[in-house]
Amino acid sequence: MSPQKPMTKTYNKGDVIFREGDKGNLAFMIQSGTVNIIKNINGKQSVLATLGPGEIFGEMAIISKAPRVAGAEASSECTVMVLTAKLLLLLLKKSHPTVFHLTRILASRLASSNRTVSENRSDNSWMTFCRLLHLKNRIVETSPPDVRPLGISYEEFCKELLDITNMPKSEIDRFVKTATGFNMIHMTKVATHPYVSITDPDNFLVVAENISGDINKFGGKVSLADYMDIDDFAEMVESNPEMIYKKVGVGEFPEDICVLHKDASSKWAEKKGDRYFKEAKRKRKTIDELEGIEDIVFVDIGTLKEVFKRLGYYKLGILLAVAEDDAKKRILMSISKKIAAAIMKDAKSSEAINQSEIDDVEEELIEMIREIKSGGE
Repeated sequence: MSPQKPMTKTYNKGDVIFREGDKGNLAFMIQSGTVNIIKNINGKQSVLATLGPGEIFGEMAIISKAPRVAGAEASSECTVMVLTAKLLLLLLKKSHPTVFHLTRILASRLASSNRTVSENRSDNSWMTFCRLLHLKNRIVETSPPDVRPLGISYEEFCKELLDITNMPKSEIDRFVKTATGFNMIHMTKVATHPYVSITDPDNFLVVAENISGDINKFGGKVSLADYMDIDDFAEMVESNPEMIYKKVGVGEFPEDICVLHKDASSKWAEKKGDRYFKEAKRKRKTIDELEGIEDIVFVDIGTLKEVFKRLGYYKLGILLAVAEDDAKKRILMSISKKIAAAIMKDAKSSEAINQSEIDDVEEELIEMIREIKSGGE
């Protein structure tokens, strides 16, 4: 077969095109159908990617002169164009000599790192991502100025990472968001092609190591780059920041969604000093500022006793069902134990009460408090 006249070959579904560990002297371009790239991960065959028409695979082994780091099999009937090593290298050599040389170095390093990366990726996939990104950035920076790319091609980086690990695209995207959030990288687009650049290459891996514990700790739960501020949250729920701050202040937000940015919080706390955080007091509200059941903590017991006597057992039961801890304690302090026991025995759960009924009782509660306080002045 002439190195400059590639032939085509057809495979049936399930046919093995090449195996992991084989010597690689051929690459392939898909003309029709699909191909699975597979890898043995801890004794199990895992599909790293499914490729379609126009995509090339198997080229890494030729460039690096190393055994294949993954296998390939037809996931449907497919036709591929067979590219010999001579043809592929001839195409590469037509580019700038330095780019060709650096491409071979990169492929070789990626292939050699595969032996440790693929086995240990689950231990610290974040650092795997960062080290390979850093390596790609060095290739870009050392390319001759006349052929230097605008940055690291995001699409090519994802493909190469998939070639040597079983890291899913969703995880790569999450790490990119995280690194962007910490100002470690920035993304630019030329036409429709995204490029990645490292903000501070000299300290990139140091920063990556410093935040590695938090990134992996929140890996399955919260991405630290995926948080929003109060304004964003208020807009999302069609509210306003003032209302959200009030609800945070009275403890109506679950702890696992109130995440603080570690570095920014540390710097702010250092400026404020220890004393600032030990003197915090609950900001009192005037009668006119009262809004709902949680605000009864600002109302005196005498007034509350009178209000609860007027409301009656049924409405008091609704308030006890929806009140948070501090407000509930305030209610129980204002009524007798006998009455409290009777109400609690017959009270419905908060889920069983209609929200409009809750709103009506809270509104009546606040109006009674204002009426009593106004009449006593």
